[in-house]
Amino acid sequence: MLSKMICFLLLLVLPASFAKVKCPNIISRNQWTSVPAGDVNYLIVPLPYVIIQHTVTPECNSREACTTRVDSIRSYHMDQLGWHDIGYSFIIGGDGNVYEGVGWSREGAHTFGYNKKSIGISFIGNFENKQASQKMLNAAHQLIQCGKSQGILRNNVRVLGARQVRSTLSPGYQLYTQIQDWPEWASSP
Repeated sequence: MLSKMICFLLLLVLPASFAKVKCPNIISRNQWTSVPAGDVNYLIVPLPYVIIQHTVTPECNSREACTTRVDSIRSYHMDQLGWHDIGYSFIIGGDGNVYEGVGWSREGAHTFGYNKKSIGISFIGNFENKQASQKMLNAAHQLIQCGKSQGILRNNVRVLGARQVRSTLSPGYQLYTQIQDWPEWASSP
């Protein structure tokens, strides 16, 4: 009787522990550019950090405009700076979509000293004097939950603003204030 009850309880508990987290809409790299990446270094997962930045570019509010903006950032990183790829892991557009940069498994060039142990999520726009939209915040936080559910990010992942680990204003004062409400935010690395 006891073993039947334990089996019954396990049947109730196990499905809940494997509940899928809904990932945000991620626009894959090949949907916004045809330019291939150069050399690739792979990350060792699970990662302990997510670094939040902003692009300090004009904002975008449609998929067409955001696609153009993301490819422009890629072009700047690769053609002007000579990097192997766009520096960010993911880019959040004002349209609420997540644009794949180097993605989950490849090392980015977003935050010196943290590239091998984090993903970099950048918000399109300048958020020094303006808050990011709730749509953008939701997409970024859903992306973090997705990474945790897939085992790419540690369950106790720490979210940091780029300004916490290097001399920069990024992710902008307003966005930095907003991410401090997230349960994953850490006041220090």
